Amino acid sequence: MVDKKNAEQERERLRQKELKKNPGGAFNDGLTRSMVGSLVDLVGAVSWKMTGVFIIILIIFIVIIAII
Repeated sequence: MVDKKNAEQERERLRQKELKKNPGGAFNDGLTRSMVGSLVDLVGAVSWKMTGVFIIILIIFIVIIAII
């Protein structure tokens, strides 16, 4: 049980390190995961700044659609 938990923690640590090193790829991975996964996967894969930008773009898109 301890080895399994340590292995999971190591995988998560390596994943987080890769996401910080390559934010563009991380955003793409998040979008890809969101197609088959959940919103948690998308938000977890990118930084809070990119999540904010995504939300702002989404709101602007909705406002433009409502005006048209």
